[in-house]
Amino acid sequence: MKIKIYQIIGWILVGLFGLGGIVNVCQPHKFQRFIANPAADLFPAVYGILASFALNPFLWLGVILLWRADRNKKPNEKSKWGAIIKGYLIFTIAIVIITAVLILIPNLQRMK
Repeated sequence: MKIKIYQIIGWILVGLFGLGGIVNVCQPHKFQRFIANPAADLFPAVYGILASFALNPFLWLGVILLWRADRNKKPNEKSKWGAIIKGYLIFTIAIVIITAVLILIPNLQRMK
């Protein structure tokens, strides 16, 4: 019963709140500007989607719950969700580093 609860809550968090929440975070006005001027707004629009995907707490919590359910269901086997979490962690760290660089470089240039 505990495994099913983990799975149900995990899929709700991943599907409904995680991926559904990305649509709200992506800010449609940015994409309207992108359609009007694709050359200027391509990278900010794509970066906004990737950042909202990587930094979404509902996706993180849902994936961790699904990993936990799989681990409880098959304790002796290696979980496929472990590999998904590792890939998602690498992706999130890369987005955080890119964000830090995008914030730091203009500030360092102003200091000169």
